[in-house]
Amino acid sequence: MVQSESSGPYLEFTAALRELVVTRGSAVAVIDPSGPIPSAGLIVAVGMKAATAVAASNAPFVLNVLIPKTGYEKLLRDFPQRANSHAFSAIFLDQPAARQIHLIASILPDKHSIGLLYSTPPAELVQLRAEIARHGLSLRKQAVSPALPLADALQELLQDSEVLLALPDTAIYNSSTIRNILLATYRSGIPLIGLSPAYVKAGALCAVYSTPAQLATQAAMLIQKFAETGALPGAQYPQEFEVMVNEQVARSLGLNIKSESVLHDEIKADIGGKQ
Repeated sequence: MVQSESSGPYLEFTAALRELVVTRGSAVAVIDPSGPIPSAGLIVAVGMKAATAVAASNAPFVLNVLIPKTGYEKLLRDFPQRANSHAFSAIFLDQPAARQIHLIASILPDKHSIGLLYSTPPAELVQLRAEIARHGLSLRKQAVSPALPLADALQELLQDSEVLLALPDTAIYNSSTIRNILLATYRSGIPLIGLSPAYVKAGALCAVYSTPAQLATQAAMLIQKFAETGALPGAQYPQEFEVMVNEQVARSLGLNIKSESVLHDEIKADIGGKQ
């Protein structure tokens, strides 16, 4: 494994995967992305820093984890020789559109208009539109541009939305902007649907996400398939997931919401926990 950082979710993922793989009789070595990358066998790249280093190397088979779908697509653009799903694959960090929209429909049944704020049109816009329509909801979208900066674009979008869905767009949602976005949505009485537990702890209403341990279990299954077939399955979304709710935010917004376990089970029953 090539690990981007020796902290937080990277360590949790690595520890979980090591235990799973060793239990099945295989050995695991963890190396730094700045060091030499092995040119044989299967390399698991953990995080974007590691994924970029491994994609640039001579590693023949690569499984990328803890990276967003947009990050994986960027790797394929930057390293076109890697555009082979049997040798270069990923488990995305972000969730499929079906889970995100079902979470909104379940936790906020009285809300009907979903706002999307982005710097460039998201690749999953078609899937989001389809899921939003499937639940009888409407979409409001607003691009941020030099002519319409983030603060102005957000205020314009909030005037016409009942809930804001955060996307993995680092030009919009990052450590320097998230506090102001949360404050703006809170003052407008509009809940933000976050990307991770960190968003929920910071003030988002809720999020659907996958834990490092769940991603490690999925990675172990793909590694086993690779051992049996010599090829990697195509890039995919997480199979298992959790739901986190900020009950204090819900009370502040005057919302009477379902429990995390009920929301999880409803999503799982409706879409099988998948796309």
